[in-house]
Amino acid sequence: MNTTLVPLLPGVPPGLNPAPSLILGSIEPDIVYAGYDNSKPDTAEHLLSSLNRLAGKQMIQVVKWAKLLPGFRNLPLEDQITLIQYSWMCLSSFSLSWRSYKQTNSQFLYFAPDLVFNEERMRQSAMYELCQGMQQVSVEFGRLQLTFEEYTVMKVLLLLSTVPKDGLRCQAAFDEMRSNYIKELRKLVTKSPNTSGQSWQRFYQLTKLLDSMHNLVGDLLEFCFYTFRESQALKVEFPAMLVEIISDQLPKVESGNAKPLYFNRK
Repeated sequence: MNTTLVPLLPGVPPGLNPAPSLILGSIEPDIVYAGYDNSKPDTAEHLLSSLNRLAGKQMIQVVKWAKLLPGFRNLPLEDQITLIQYSWMCLSSFSLSWRSYKQTNSQFLYFAPDLVFNEERMRQSAMYELCQGMQQVSVEFGRLQLTFEEYTVMKVLLLLSTVPKDGLRCQAAFDEMRSNYIKELRKLVTKSPNTSGQSWQRFYQLTKLLDSMHNLVGDLLEFCFYTFRESQALKVEFPAMLVEIISDQLPKVESGNAKPLYFNRK
């Protein structure tokens, strides 16, 4: 896996390529605050506007994170933008499920330290079933005892999980990068303390979880696009960065140009 674009890591001698899992751990974004105003009542418009502002902050992190990923900057800039555009919701919800698992043992949705959804907030947000879906992914992390290393590689695979129907500008470079990260997940699974000698079974469980993200994210995007179109009537605010991404992404997704990549479908 190409690591030449990654800065030197503390404790790793110069000239020695660190393991990809070490690199991914070192570039994992910090948790950001939503800046939630608790003095206002938890109305749907206040909750959704706050989530959108948080998503805007997280998008900046996603772009910085992606640029540090081994192999990503080998892709044409156009392909980099396309992949981030198609996967931002998937990356956002997957990261949320991980935070919820680690910070609350999957009892709540840990959007940010200052914005945690309990059952009541889920209902008030007008996206109760979607919240339940994201919480279920978090519960699955617990059931699988997902390791941090597995999570970081799976997140990269989600960045690489949706492509244009007609392919990317440099499909070969993308295929090579995706193949490298699939191999990396296989390696981690073999070493995992939770494998119990059945590495093929754990690899299947993890890739099945990755596949399941497509349906959840499809529903999340449908809700997002609806609130985006009706934002004035619903009084839901969208930050400039999200407006730019959604404006470009929406027609592509709704015209059927987004092609999800599955591990376990024939």
